[in-house]
Amino acid sequence: MARRYDKGVSGSVQARNGYLHLVVGYKDPLTQKRKVKWMAMDLPEDSLKSVVEKRKRDMITEFEAKYARLIDGYDDPENYPFVAFMHEWLDEVHRHKVQESTYLGYKARVSGHMTKFFGDKMSLADLKPRVINSFYDYLRSMGDSEQTVLHYHNLLHSMFEYAIKQELFEFNPMQRVDRPTVKRYSAGFYSAEEVQTLLAFAKDDPLYIPIVLAVYCGMRRSEALGMTWDCVDFENDKISVQKKVIEISKNGKKQIIVSDELKTESSRRVFAMHPDVKKILLKHKEQQEVYRKQFKRSYSKKYLNMVCVDQLGDLIRPNFVTEHFNILLKKHNLRKIRFHDLRHTFATTALANGMDIKTLSSIIGHVSSSTTLDIYLHSTDKMQKEAARSIDRGIRGVSSEEKTSEELNTDSEKTAPKQKFEPVKGKYRKPGTGCVSKINDNLWEGRYTPTVNGKRMATNIYANSEEECEAKLAELIREMKIEIEKLKQGG
Repeated sequence: MARRYDKGVSGSVQARNGYLHLVVGYKDPLTQKRKVKWMAMDLPEDSLKSVVEKRKRDMITEFEAKYARLIDGYDDPENYPFVAFMHEWLDEVHRHKVQESTYLGYKARVSGHMTKFFGDKMSLADLKPRVINSFYDYLRSMGDSEQTVLHYHNLLHSMFEYAIKQELFEFNPMQRVDRPTVKRYSAGFYSAEEVQTLLAFAKDDPLYIPIVLAVYCGMRRSEALGMTWDCVDFENDKISVQKKVIEISKNGKKQIIVSDELKTESSRRVFAMHPDVKKILLKHKEQQEVYRKQFKRSYSKKYLNMVCVDQLGDLIRPNFVTEHFNILLKKHNLRKIRFHDLRHTFATTALANGMDIKTLSSIIGHVSSSTTLDIYLHSTDKMQKEAARSIDRGIRGVSSEEKTSEELNTDSEKTAPKQKFEPVKGKYRKPGTGCVSKINDNLWEGRYTPTVNGKRMATNIYANSEEECEAKLAELIREMKIEIEKLKQGG
């Protein structure tokens, strides 16, 4: 019969493998859930009852003393070591809410810089805004970027939010700490000519297939490495993104794992396979079979379904992709960009060739169209005028190096008739005024699709409000009508 102790602690003696154990049940002061702990009594199963009872009382007394200190500490932030709180929050509460790779990343931060800076003597109550700001300065002195400092800021914010729920604090001290400002990264991307040069030089390189999947499909590094043959539908020309390959540090050792937990649920997607990609993958599949027969027992049987493996069938490390990609660019005197910028290259090229934001967002696996727009808005703005010129070039059948009719006749804009654009407030829009649709509360899409020489040519613009979208659409229509009028006059 289990005996009850103060503060919700209960204990009983159980036998296991010929030895006695004290099984203690208690209420976790942090999670408020019941827990059970097995503690070896160092007594054989046939020990005298009096010896067992004495050992049980001593162990219960020792456990209650420790438990009392925990209770006092958790109830009083001044007696609660901050490092202990961080580990308890991460291991007992937050671990189950995030992917393993994310948890291990948090664990490295908590066990590393955070434990080193805050130490064992600093309590939860000592975490004042000035202390937190000093921690940020420490991170910067260690060479961490503002983006990394922001990660720590968000981590601390989540911890203190939980402390408030546990009634350890009445307010979050992070509200008095300025959020680190991260400068927006301006992603680089390759032109069509640079992409073709890269593909030519990388044809016999170990990174050829990951590069192809990033350039043609907009895949992330982890997604390209996680591609499996059963996700490549050669019959219906479809590619499915369902897995990823990541490199984690566990118990001090680097591990490469194949995971089906993608960045977001939107990352799980299916899209059409480019004809060139189909040819490349079919040839690559044949080459894998050649290597498998050539190296026989030396060829890894573990990853036969993986697309991106080396000559011996082993997975390609994500860090190798980053490191070797830089070496490849330097070797062939190519402009330096990140491997992830190949994904940006795909997106920018897609927009330049008329793909709408919704379609692009679904192909590259963004949570929403607004995310895609936020990243590539600069591209859509710059491409609007080029889109109008592309119509001119396409109709006239000239190359991109030749001048458009606008460049050949700069005076025609002054004489061309300008039609007044009036947004329609009714149910239907007037012919020639395009269309405007709401994607979400902060994103509007405008589209103009004139028919030129029997072909409909669609061009899209994007804005943050209906008014801005109407204005941008009006300017786009005006410019395109000028181009079309010039063609009529010249034809």
